[in-house]
Amino acid sequence: MAKKEKAVQMENKEMTVEEAKAFRASLYKPAAKKLSDSEKRESFRLFWAQNRKKYGKSKDLEGIIWLHLKAAKMDEPEKFEAGIAHFGFKKTK
Repeated sequence: MAKKEKAVQMENKEMTVEEAKAFRASLYKPAAKKLSDSEKRESFRLFWAQNRKKYGKSKDLEGIIWLHLKAAKMDEPEKFEAGIAHFGFKKTK
């Protein structure tokens, strides 16, 4: 709703070039980059290599946890910790 109000206000007065550029820049919102499955898998591999000791687990569980994260739709890098907690592991350190 605020965008429409801004657009109506801007239509009523003429803008300078700088104001027009600033107005268009304020409307721009970049799209979130989607990661491919292989990029997600590599991100998890790196995450698990750095954090497996905190969970007190070995690297052999990486494949199993990854399958769980994919099935639970927690295969985004921001959701790895929540997915591992959902799997049942708690940080020991």
